[in-house]
Amino acid sequence: MLTSTILLSAVAAIAAAMPASQPIEARAGGPVAKPIPSSCTVSSPLPTSSSATYLPDTSKTSNALVYYAYYDLPADNPEQLYQQCLEQCYGLGVNPPCVAAYWAQQMVVPAGYYGGAGGNLDMACLMYNRTLTAADFVQAPSGQAVTPMAGDIHCPA
Repeated sequence: MLTSTILLSAVAAIAAAMPASQPIEARAGGPVAKPIPSSCTVSSPLPTSSSATYLPDTSKTSNALVYYAYYDLPADNPEQLYQQCLEQCYGLGVNPPCVAAYWAQQMVVPAGYYGGAGGNLDMACLMYNRTLTAADFVQAPSGQAVTPMAGDIHCPA
């Protein structure tokens, strides 16, 4: 009897671990990073300045914001994290469209983000459904928008 119970339990465990015959539905969470093809180009819309940093002007960009994420992590490799932000934007695809991304450290987390009070400074990845221009940015307060990077993704039709 003990042998049959163990055998039945083992068969049930194996059956539960087998792949499903139906495709798995997409799950909630952030967009999946998708490599940007070499046929696409990425250009920076950030204003150029040797002494100032810039962040998106919410009065001009909030209607175009399609996804945003804030991370309380050390940014050991900002370029790699920016690239991931761009690839997540590209991974959103066309519904909603995402054609521009902005990444920076020391960004103010908005109130209500995951139920929090907001106001703390974290790393941010902001994604937009339209290309950005230098006019879409404002000078950041001192100590904010550290290492900002932005990119407009241009792909042939």
